[in-house]
Amino acid sequence: MKRILRLLRLFCSVSLQNEAAYRLDFLIKLVGAVINLGGELLTLWAIFSNTRSLAGWGPYEVIVLLGVFRIMVGVVGAVIGPNMRAMMEDIRSGKLDHVLVKPISAQFYVSFRNWAFFRAFDAVAGLLLVIVGGVMLSARVSLASLALFVLMLAAGAVIIYSFWLILATTTFWFTRLANIEMVFWNVFHAGRYPLDVYNPWMRWLLTFILPLAFLTTFPAEALLGRAGGATLLASALVAPLMLIVATLFWRYGVSRYSGASA
Repeated sequence: MKRILRLLRLFCSVSLQNEAAYRLDFLIKLVGAVINLGGELLTLWAIFSNTRSLAGWGPYEVIVLLGVFRIMVGVVGAVIGPNMRAMMEDIRSGKLDHVLVKPISAQFYVSFRNWAFFRAFDAVAGLLLVIVGGVMLSARVSLASLALFVLMLAAGAVIIYSFWLILATTTFWFTRLANIEMVFWNVFHAGRYPLDVYNPWMRWLLTFILPLAFLTTFPAEALLGRAGGATLLASALVAPLMLIVATLFWRYGVSRYSGASA
């Protein structure tokens, strides 16, 4: 564990130094993230200027949901996305050879070596939105619901990591997946709104095929005291199951990898 923590600290330090070398680019990206957040809040203002609820969700409840969505965007943008893209490029170029010979878990290395710190703004902004919404709904937020929220949020992070790892691992067989990633991001933005706004078949799709419900709606429901026992049980089962499947699929992909010399 100490070795893993030292490596994580080293990865973060190197990534931060790389970003510090291009400060203007860092600031431009940060401004872009602020503009995106402002646009989403403006959209919510426009919606609730014309209605009191969105599929039974009040304005502060949707603010909590938007906060969870921004946290997940930050997790994907800061850690998962950069590392999965680098892994796919390593597979295509044959540079994965250098990863596999290192005296450390290859999956750990390809999953955490790169950090995009400017995307951490999304996670911080999302946390602030959750706090604001939670304070305004404090009568409904208990310590138990807060604990469940943290657990559901962690489960959501595991699920989205596993989903991206499975997607990236397919590069062992299909070399170009940029368009698939673009489709994923477009669908992912559906998580800004409660699952209840969609029709039944769409809710099923966003729960069991593209597990957006586990990433945004379910954690928000846990904090707001709306989550049922079935939802909590599903998250507790789906997160470790997806991680196991993703890890086994990654190992199978590595076993089929022929290297740059092939």
